[in-house]
Amino acid sequence: MNTCTGPHNVKYAPHWKAYNLALRQRGSLTVYLGDDLERKWGHPVGIGGRGRPPVYPDAVILLGLVLQQVYRLPLRQTVGLLRSVLDLVGLRSLPVPDPSTLCRRRTGLALPAWPKAGGCMVVDSTGLQIRGPGTWLTTVHGLQRRTYRKIHLGVDPTTSQVVAGVVTSCQQHDCQVLGQVLDVAQPPPGTVVIGDGAYDRRMCYAAAKRHRAQLVSPPGKRAVLHPRDEWRERNRSIEEARFLGRPDWKVAVGYHRRSLAESAMHRLKAAFGQRLRSRQQSAQAHAALLRAHLLNRWPTPATVPVA
Repeated sequence: MNTCTGPHNVKYAPHWKAYNLALRQRGSLTVYLGDDLERKWGHPVGIGGRGRPPVYPDAVILLGLVLQQVYRLPLRQTVGLLRSVLDLVGLRSLPVPDPSTLCRRRTGLALPAWPKAGGCMVVDSTGLQIRGPGTWLTTVHGLQRRTYRKIHLGVDPTTSQVVAGVVTSCQQHDCQVLGQVLDVAQPPPGTVVIGDGAYDRRMCYAAAKRHRAQLVSPPGKRAVLHPRDEWRERNRSIEEARFLGRPDWKVAVGYHRRSLAESAMHRLKAAFGQRLRSRQQSAQAHAALLRAHLLNRWPTPATVPVA
């Protein structure tokens, strides 16, 4: 049984029985569409003259995109699934958006608001492939060029909820995006932001200071003290790491919580795959952030104290 240590050396273990039940529920084909669906869906008509495509409510487009991401479908198969859902509820007269409409409208849809960050936030990034051969081909036939989009996530370690998300190109370093992640999360003053050694940069400490947050990032083994004021937090980390030793320093500051960000990355890729189907960068960013929002809708294993 995997356990973790909490405050006062109390051991916690995941409540796997409830989590296994939640995992089975993810495979359910039940889709709740709400009451009075026919009125909300409406009968879209072309606007602007004959031959114009019908205009659907944003909720209809978002429903199609959610089904696409959950069941990993191309747009044409997503249209077929939407048609089947309406047939099952006895509303065969309602039209469904075509693939071109879903493709055109997805970048303009507003996503839900992120949950509020608590007193701690862990940050990390991962890559989502958009072009190029898969892992098997590159392993068998040698290294080949592949292109990625990087999604940078801020995760609340207490609730395992994603509280911020930013999508960039693969050329941008993690330290360059921390300020954008904090701008999205808007953490309360005094929040502890934990990141790996990639965030041990001056711009990261400046971004944390701008948001009145405390950045915890392990300094390099050859790190030296700097006299400037913006390096004050880093100087303190260097001195504490030297005095306690790096392993004990990580335990003292709670650096082990950073692994929960990597767990969120794993859950994201395990649930939705490692590739993005979209070809436009704006659509890729929208799809990646929609996956993070859907991840918040699914429960994570709750921890319970064990003897």
